[in-house]
Amino acid sequence: MALDSIAAVTAPRLVAVEWEDITAYSRTAIPDDFEPFRLRKLTCGLLWKDTPEYVVVVGDYDLTNEGKEYRHNDFHIIPRGVIRKLTYLSEDDAGSLVSLEVESA
Repeated sequence: MALDSIAAVTAPRLVAVEWEDITAYSRTAIPDDFEPFRLRKLTCGLLWKDTPEYVVVVGDYDLTNEGKEYRHNDFHIIPRGVIRKLTYLSEDDAGSLVSLEVESA
């Protein structure tokens, strides 16, 4: 099947997920001047699975693997407890729903 004739993927929706990650420090002791802060992440992709405990966002979908067991790659399994905001994206509101500005926590 030619690439230009492949139908759009209809089941998964495109989402933007804002979530909090851990702060890690690689030394053996935390120095006195260490400043703890929250790491905010933004993950965008196809919402592959949505459960009460977590969501799975897929970063890319391989259109050439039709008929094979897998077609999706780059999974992000995000626990619900760290999600600050989950936004369903559409062409109508693209660019207006997700801010890359850092807000104070």
